[in-house]
Amino acid sequence: MSLGETIVRACKSRGLSLSRACKRAGLNYSTLHSQIRKGREIPFRTVESLAATLNLPLAYFAEARPSLSVAPADAATDAEAESANALSERIAEHEAAASEAGQVIGTDDVLDWLMANDNRLQNHEWLINKLNLYYPCEPGETVPRPYWIGADSLSAKYYRLLETNTYEEVFLSFDPEVQQEILQAHTEVVNHPYLISDRKVDSELGGVRVSGTYRRLLAPVTDDTGQLFILLFSKLTHFPRR
Repeated sequence: MSLGETIVRACKSRGLSLSRACKRAGLNYSTLHSQIRKGREIPFRTVESLAATLNLPLAYFAEARPSLSVAPADAATDAEAESANALSERIAEHEAAASEAGQVIGTDDVLDWLMANDNRLQNHEWLINKLNLYYPCEPGETVPRPYWIGADSLSAKYYRLLETNTYEEVFLSFDPEVQQEILQAHTEVVNHPYLISDRKVDSELGGVRVSGTYRRLLAPVTDDTGQLFILLFSKLTHFPRR
């Protein structure tokens, strides 16, 4: 069940329509209704307000949120297990600090930027470290070619992918079906302003297993010379640890 479906169910359990629940919570009904209908990201503060209004614990909604887990692989060495656990702790600390500082960038923020700039790479200094950029897929290619890996992107945080020349190793750690889906999405998105989907991942690299789901935004963008790139923004949408 999606987060939007869980919200609607929660309202019904309290004998309220979504519209009336939004009114009591001081939320904009049109905005939330659109987010649910289009499968868009729903901000944590919206869920927090609804939870308080409906007198429900946040855990009720957390079960519907996409999440990723980082853990030692089954056959990991002691050193690899320690590395995986340390990575998990660093990620949790980083995301909690970013949330507290109001520095969390959501899918809607990236969409607003894309529309405002007509899918051009401009006015993006605040965003660039959250993004990955890839060259368009050529016929016969079996691995996407990265041009830029953002230091704060999901790829960098969860796969320690900080350089473009290490991308192939990470990509080949995915199941063949996942590899094929990624290649197909990179190819298809050039015919759309953007594509959004919730994706599952379960892979192992260097003794670290990453599993769960995340929201993926792909979009074709051009730089000031007209060079085409495929933009990737991935968002782990979960409740910050407190």
